[in-house]
Amino acid sequence: MLGFEIKGNPHITKVYTTYSWVFQPDYRFKGESHDFWELVCVTDGSISVAADNEIFELTAGHAILHNPMQFHNITVTGNRPTSVSVFTFSGENIPNIQNHVCEIPDISEIKTLHELAFKNYNIKSDLVIKNIKTDGNDHLVYIKRLELLLIELATHLVKAKANVSQKAKNYLDIVNTMSEHIGERLSVGELAALCNMSVINLQKSFSYYAGVGVMEYFNRQKMRRAAELMAEGYSVREAALAVGFSDQNYFSTVFKRITGHSPSAVKLYK
Repeated sequence: MLGFEIKGNPHITKVYTTYSWVFQPDYRFKGESHDFWELVCVTDGSISVAADNEIFELTAGHAILHNPMQFHNITVTGNRPTSVSVFTFSGENIPNIQNHVCEIPDISEIKTLHELAFKNYNIKSDLVIKNIKTDGNDHLVYIKRLELLLIELATHLVKAKANVSQKAKNYLDIVNTMSEHIGERLSVGELAALCNMSVINLQKSFSYYAGVGVMEYFNRQKMRRAAELMAEGYSVREAALAVGFSDQNYFSTVFKRITGHSPSAVKLYK
């Protein structure tokens, strides 16, 4: 029989939020991480996005996809209001476009997606999608068009403009140093010494992009790494030791606070 198997088709299995927001100049969104995907689309203006150990510059018509457990934030860089649309979801076979800036092929599709979402889903005041409000399979049009957008973005990668300010360089140096010492329990002073910075300079450079404290970010990165290790087969104790926690109970407490799940419930983030 003729034909061939289709592999790698994106499949969205759960939707969480959909919203469009206008940010004023100099707005900074405090950094966060969560266990689902987040697609950020800029429809007007410009933003800077810090994700892991990179800083990306996006302008109107650009999008960036954050994978589960990736720490990220938004800073408005222009001198006028900036419009940003965000879609969050879980799924399988999501295109490997993390840490890339993508060009949105048709910017009007973003508005269409929002209209479809509000037409087919009950959305709470905090923009969380609660449930389906229409009969039949009409709501799947939103899902399929969002999956199609992900596929199209994967074919429209653009070369991102690098942020070369000294503050950006300091931030990236701090994050890279954390990655190199992920298995150690470092104080802010010890981290500053490794980066050849004063504690004050380190804290100022870091908070500008991350929006959270240095140690909070470091622990988030540790928990992300621990989740990856446990998904590979490491025990909770082994993962805890690998990221510098000798007390398994304390590790479990920090892990649950940051991820919302106990270590025993961890799964491979896809």
